[in-house]
Amino acid sequence: MTTWDKSSLTVPNPERKELGEIIYGHALILTYPAKKVYLEPGTVLDGVDYIAEGRTRHYMVAPDGTEKILYTLSAGWFFGETPCSLEQPTGLYSKTEERTTIYRIPLQAYDKLLDQNKVFRDVILRSCAKKLLIMRHEIENLTFNSCKDRLKRLFCSTADTSRLEEGAWYNLKMHYTQYEISTIVGGARVTVSKLINELCLEGFIRMLNRNIQISATEYARFTRAIEESKIG
Repeated sequence: MTTWDKSSLTVPNPERKELGEIIYGHALILTYPAKKVYLEPGTVLDGVDYIAEGRTRHYMVAPDGTEKILYTLSAGWFFGETPCSLEQPTGLYSKTEERTTIYRIPLQAYDKLLDQNKVFRDVILRSCAKKLLIMRHEIENLTFNSCKDRLKRLFCSTADTSRLEEGAWYNLKMHYTQYEISTIVGGARVTVSKLINELCLEGFIRMLNRNIQISATEYARFTRAIEESKIG
């Protein structure tokens, strides 16, 4: 994944056996079913979470019910470092996208590992830094790119380029409803529906069995144009 298409969709981090052994020895193992809201704004966290398996969504909700996803976290990501470090309650909703196993590291053990274990400390610092980059990208994306452009970036960032379907189409690594897409790109649901239809007519994507596929040709053209604009 190149720097331009970092988004709220976070791919799994590389597995590190050493890290897993460090965490497992200190953590409480929690398993949640799919679509479970397990944290809400105002919750005081009693530990930092490590996503061992599954995927979680972390989002805000406006007074009118509008959602904005900040990021989704797959296996290998941490959550809760910021509120725990600042001794503040979380300001986000956290919800499982699928059956998820979390290793919750109690605060006392977390502080001890930060102080005494360089491997753990380095991974936590990288996790925080990567989230900052994701947030910076989101601000840039919402400020400078049209909703249609944000849709294209979303589809390109989730394209599974390891395999071509019918020699011309990439599947997406993740399946999202139109509502979920609208919360990610920050557009009204009706607008997103209209733009998806436009992208289908333009040949950028197609719908197959209610799943979105992206044209390999359009993917290459769009990503190349973005990279060239960065160079220029």
